[in-house]
Amino acid sequence: MLQRAKVIAQVAQHAGIKPDILQEALKPTVTAIQRSVPSWVFLGPPGVGKGTYASRVADALGIAHISAGDLVRTVMKEQTELGRKVATVVNEGNLLPDSYVLQLLQKRLQEGARRGEEGVLLDGFPRTRAQAESLLTFSDVQLALNLSLREDVLIAKCLARRNCKECGKNFNVADIDLPASPTAPAIKMPPLMPPSGCMAYLERRSDDNFTTVKRRLEVYHSEAKPVEEVFRQAGVLKDFHITGGISETFPRLLAALQARGSITEEKQAA
Repeated sequence: MLQRAKVIAQVAQHAGIKPDILQEALKPTVTAIQRSVPSWVFLGPPGVGKGTYASRVADALGIAHISAGDLVRTVMKEQTELGRKVATVVNEGNLLPDSYVLQLLQKRLQEGARRGEEGVLLDGFPRTRAQAESLLTFSDVQLALNLSLREDVLIAKCLARRNCKECGKNFNVADIDLPASPTAPAIKMPPLMPPSGCMAYLERRSDDNFTTVKRRLEVYHSEAKPVEEVFRQAGVLKDFHITGGISETFPRLLAALQARGSITEEKQAA
């Protein structure tokens, strides 16, 4: 692994900020965590199900689920200068600058460290090479699981996402049933419908429209390969292809995770 000073210099260059500023910003996080909290990373494009699977894995294993999307949406609702800047970038379908994302994640990890979290599952972070390199300097990454799904299915699922503004839970009303072709396996993914009590409170995210979703996928794919390469070089990347719904995918996912990473070993030994 690269020396920390060299990594910080590379991160600063990619993020467009001065190395000494990034060094100072990282200092409290590194001091608090000291790489003692193991972490898993869920990679994958919008709509692949990172949040759905990450929340279930976290509940099953009793670890913290940190969603980059939730952190972003929370700060967007806070009428602060950073929140307004974040909202402008997100609503245009672009990825946030690394400096914004690092600020949000570092604050959350510091809060978790003070609460004594034993492990974290990162959902939707990192999304750029600079973020990935930075993460390896202050977190003990056990595994980066790279989730993938056909793009036409991704678009359909993104357009079908719904959130309950009453309870805060996420659902998906898409009913995917595609036969196998000579180049692709069959995909059957039933909808994740809300209970009747949530139906009157469902809403679609303002940025979940075809134009923005398509743009978001294009931006994601342009950034994904460098991120995958960082984790591949670190020896922690594993590809995971999704071809079914939760009932078919979740057991496979747990098996893949339990085959790698000290978080499950510690939980099973407890």
